[in-house]
Amino acid sequence: MLAQFKPGQAYQHIERAQNLERLGRLDEAMLEFKRAVEADPSIAAARNALGQHYLRKGLATKAADEFHTAVLLNPGYESCFNLGRALTELERYPEAANAFGRCLSLPGNDPSARYELACVQCAQGQFSEALAELQLLAEQYPEDWELKMAVADCYIGLAEYAAAEVALQEAMQNAPPNADTTAIHKSLQLARRHQEFPAQQPLELKDRLYVNYGIICLGSGRDDGLDVPVYEDHTLTYRDVATTLHRLLALVRELGWQFNALISVDKDSAPLAIALSELLEVPLLDVAQLREEDLVLVVQALGTQRELCEVTLEHVPGPLLSFTLAALGPLNQRPLADVVGIRYYGKCTLPWKRIRMRSPDAAATSILRALAIVPTEDNLHEQVSYYMQKHRRLRFLDLPAGNVNREQ
Repeated sequence: MLAQFKPGQAYQHIERAQNLERLGRLDEAMLEFKRAVEADPSIAAARNALGQHYLRKGLATKAADEFHTAVLLNPGYESCFNLGRALTELERYPEAANAFGRCLSLPGNDPSARYELACVQCAQGQFSEALAELQLLAEQYPEDWELKMAVADCYIGLAEYAAAEVALQEAMQNAPPNADTTAIHKSLQLARRHQEFPAQQPLELKDRLYVNYGIICLGSGRDDGLDVPVYEDHTLTYRDVATTLHRLLALVRELGWQFNALISVDKDSAPLAIALSELLEVPLLDVAQLREEDLVLVVQALGTQRELCEVTLEHVPGPLLSFTLAALGPLNQRPLADVVGIRYYGKCTLPWKRIRMRSPDAAATSILRALAIVPTEDNLHEQVSYYMQKHRRLRFLDLPAGNVNREQ
C-alpha cells in the first residue's frame, strides 16, 4: 500500500496550493490540497490544510474527518487544535474538549487551547470551571475584548447578570473601531432584561419570551394577556384571534408604528393578513412590490413553516416587524417573530381551516366581525404598560417613526 503513495507529487501540489493561497485563489488552492491528499494520504500537513479549507466552506464534518486523520498521522498540537475547532463547530463538545485537552498535554500550556477548552466547557454548562480559566486568561490579556465576552457568557450561564453586564461593557470599551459588536449589544440587552426581574423569581411564559428573546407575547381569548400559558393541541376560535388582534392594535397605537405595507407568509395566513390590512389601512403586497423605505408588517398565522418565514424575512428590503398568531416550538427555541400571540406544542387549528370551503376574504370578514364585538379588557392598560413602562428592552427599536430593527 505504501508503495502506491507519491510523496514527491503530493509536495508539488502542496507548493502550488500555498502559492495560490498567497494570491487569494482559495478555491483553486483547495483543489490542489485535495490532489496532494490523493497523491499521498499520509501527509498530515496536507490533511490539515484541506481541513481548513473545508471549515472555510462551512463543511465542518468533512473538516473534522481530515483533522481526525491528521491526528492519527501526527498527534501534534496543530492537528489536535484543528480537530477541536471542527468538533466545536459540530457541537460535539465532549470530543472537542478531549482534543483541546490533548493540546494542553503538550509543552507550552498554549493560551489559545485554554481559551477554546473554556468555551467548550461553557457550551456544556460547566460555567464555573470555564469562568475560572477565562478569568486567569483575562488577567494575562486584559485588553482582549473577546475574552471579556466569553467571561460574560459564563456569568449569564451562572445567572450573575450584573457581573455579565460589567464584563460586556469592558468588552465594548476594548473592541476595536471596526469590530462587529452586535453580539455584545444582544448579550447586554439580555443581561439587562434579566435584571428587571427580582433574582430567583420564577418567570412565566410572557416574562421568559421577553427576557430571553426580547419579543412581545400577547396571548389570546383564553387568557388575560399577562398570565399566558403554553397551549397544547389548541383550537383557536375567531374570538381568540380577535382578542389577540385587539391587544396588538393597542400596542401599535401606543408605540406609534406607521406601517406602509403588509405581507402574508403563506396561504393559511391570508385571512389574518387581509383583516390586518383593513384594520391598519395599509396595502397587502407581495415581496416584489416592497420598497426599501417601507415599514412592513410580516404576518404569519401558524409558525410551522420556519424556513418559509426565514426566506420571507430575508427578502423584505427595508425595516420590518414580524407577527405570528401562534408560534410552534420548544421554549428554548427562539421564535422568529417579534410579536407572537401564543406559544403551543402539538397541534393548533385555525378557525378558518375548520371550514375548508371558506375563502380568505370570507374568513377575514369573520375575524373583523369577532373583533367588532370583542369587549375591551379591564386590564388592557396593564398589558400595554408591561412593554411600554416596565419592560422596554425589546429586540426591535420602538421609535415613533416606526424604524424597526431587523434582528432575525
